[in-house]
Amino acid sequence: MTKTEFINTVNKTRLDNKNKWYYHSDIVEGKTIALKGFGTWLQVFLVDGVNYSNSMDVSVKQFKLDLSRPFDEV
Repeated sequence: MTKTEFINTVNKTRLDNKNKWYYHSDIVEGKTIALKGFGTWLQVFLVDGVNYSNSMDVSVKQFKLDLSRPFDEV
């Protein structure tokens, strides 16, 4: 799965589960991903064992940036 496919999939899952917890695990561009979220809050966002969780109630734009962050780091 590509980074773009991952972001689109997680965002769709978020939209399909309003006011509910959602979960996703996958391999994205060779990295093992596991996340647990509620709305735009990524309570747990593990990428190859490193936690990239974010703050509660961030904007959708920030949510998508947070999802892409592990793939943009050098």
